[in-house]
Amino acid sequence: MAAAPHLPNYDGDTTIRETPGVMGGYPCIGMTRIPVRGVVEVLRRHGNVEAVIEYFPQLTRAQIEAGLAYYEKHPARVDEDTETNDRAYAELVARKPKPW
Repeated sequence: MAAAPHLPNYDGDTTIRETPGVMGGYPCIGMTRIPVRGVVEVLRRHGNVEAVIEYFPQLTRAQIEAGLAYYEKHPARVDEDTETNDRAYAELVARKPKPW
């Protein structure tokens, strides 16, 4: 993917971005809405980058590696996103009406 000339400081599709209003402002890969958290979660579940590539076929290996490198440097930020997402999911499930 070529650099987008209309975006200042855009250095390619391996950029990790935190954009207010997009995915809660947490880090995402490139110009996607795929959070770094998602890449880390798949790696934790399956234990290898090949599984992450299979799970996210729209990402390149370089993008996945950039996400993992970001996590290595900023684990607290990504873990915060995971915890926030887990809490939101638990709240949603708790509000769901029971079928009985």
